[in-house]
Amino acid sequence: MPIDGPAGRVEDELTAARAAVVEHAQRTARRQVAGRKLAAADEALAAARASLADEAADVARLESLSLARVWAGLRGDRAQRLDAERAEQQAAEYVAAAAQARRDAAEREVRAVDAGLAALGDVQARWRAALAAKEQWVRGVGGPAAADLAAVAEQVGAWRAQQTEVAEARAAAEHAAGALGAAADELRSADGWSTYDTFFDGGMVASMVKHDKLDRAAGLLREADAALRHLTVELGDLGEQGVGGVGVDGLTRTLDVWFDNIFTDWSVRNRIAEARDRVAAAGHAVDDVRQRLAERSAAVDAELAALAARRESLLVG
Repeated sequence: MPIDGPAGRVEDELTAARAAVVEHAQRTARRQVAGRKLAAADEALAAARASLADEAADVARLESLSLARVWAGLRGDRAQRLDAERAEQQAAEYVAAAAQARRDAAEREVRAVDAGLAALGDVQARWRAALAAKEQWVRGVGGPAAADLAAVAEQVGAWRAQQTEVAEARAAAEHAAGALGAAADELRSADGWSTYDTFFDGGMVASMVKHDKLDRAAGLLREADAALRHLTVELGDLGEQGVGGVGVDGLTRTLDVWFDNIFTDWSVRNRIAEARDRVAAAGHAVDDVRQRLAERSAAVDAELAALAARRESLLVG
């Protein structure tokens, strides 16, 4: 029995919005099938055109003053061969025309489905709006369903806040991983030049390049340390322990000493090795954090999906 008044209008829109969602899903499936058919038709048309081009080339060679024509004339079968090649060309033209027709039909199907999808508009937005209207009406009426909806809304708010925090921490972890990777690459290069300078007497040029590499590494390590500190702050918001730094301050002072040539080349190599070890350890720690955050993000998404299903059940049911 139809419901009159505001409640009836809310229910009618909810029903229509749900029907639009279902129709959109059906048309989307049709679009995928039509897209695959169009792709296959494109491939078939390309193959048919290539075959036609080959047959046309064979006819052209016999019709022109070519070696093939001279040889066919000497053999006395030029006319027969030309007729055969023209027949093959005509057959290829027919195949290409048929392939073109199938391709055009597939393209029309794709356009028709796309037009239908466009006409439906943003069905998910319509569905969300219909659910929101129903929720507003239910809360206005009151009762157990309204209390359940309020509890669900409170939980959704808490999980969405955590979702934001997790996303910010994941972004910080990605940035830290990139910074550590750049520092590791520069330290690897510096290590190579240090080895050359230590064992092969690289001379002044090798020392200059090595010091330049070390200066760049120091800058990248400072950036990595800053990224790790930011990651620690973001993890703290989630109640998780942060990742330690790579000891940039001490390393920077050591680099300044190296540039003044107070330490030996061997000491420089040891310092670079220590820095690489610290960067590698920090990188492994950040990788562990990224894995944990990915798992936590998936868990939050699952909780929000369950709450959305619960809300929808309360409203639709």
